[in-house]
Amino acid sequence: MNFKIIACKVFWREIFVLTGNSPHYFDVTFLQQGLHASPDRLREAIANEIRLVESGKDIHTSYPVPVSDSPDSQYFDAILLFYALCSGSVEQLSAENHRLIVPRSHDCIALLLGSVQEYSEYFFRHKGTFWNSVGWAECGYLPDEDFRERRLKTFAEKRGASMAKRLIEADESWKSNYNRLTFIKWDEIECEQSISRCERCARYNGWDFDIISGDSSLLQRFVNGDWDEDSFLIVPPGKSIIQSFDERIITYNV
Repeated sequence: MNFKIIACKVFWREIFVLTGNSPHYFDVTFLQQGLHASPDRLREAIANEIRLVESGKDIHTSYPVPVSDSPDSQYFDAILLFYALCSGSVEQLSAENHRLIVPRSHDCIALLLGSVQEYSEYFFRHKGTFWNSVGWAECGYLPDEDFRERRLKTFAEKRGASMAKRLIEADESWKSNYNRLTFIKWDEIECEQSISRCERCARYNGWDFDIISGDSSLLQRFVNGDWDEDSFLIVPPGKSIIQSFDERIITYNV
């Protein structure tokens, strides 16, 4: 089967491992990490990519014939979205000619851990956890000393040194809600450099540091086309994703 993947860049290493162990063909487009901070912006970015893929004119997609020869936009059997609900970002997304396949999860942490239940159990045992992974460490940001210095310099250039100190204190007030940095490690991925950065970050902020093993089985089933209803939403062409407000997390309009 042929699948188009549209994914957050935070999954880039995991996706290469998963697709390399799958019998299917994949074409992957990564979108910038952090777009979920503005759900409307992320939704439009994904929707635009879906439209381009279906039009056969997406410059990021490898179609079976050259672009100049009117590529077959029906080449893919499904479009896989490597996103969770992500603050409602996937709501209203639809495709005219393809099935959309989406994992049932509120955010990417459960996907990296392999189950929503595993995430919930850890969350309630360790409230105040700042999560991280190799993709988050590489594509996102760490609230470490280097990041603070860069922010302080930016504030000083705009508002002066005295005001910059007050602004950085307000900017970092969210840190009081956290007491632990937990790194999700997949055995299939070399990530010692990212682990070291995260450990230094935790130490700088006075947080505990924890490493827990992730589980690739859920996302491997995702790319293999093994889509059970409990774990994945299969959205028919023309239908839109909506939030279900129950244990299913997402569904589609009827």
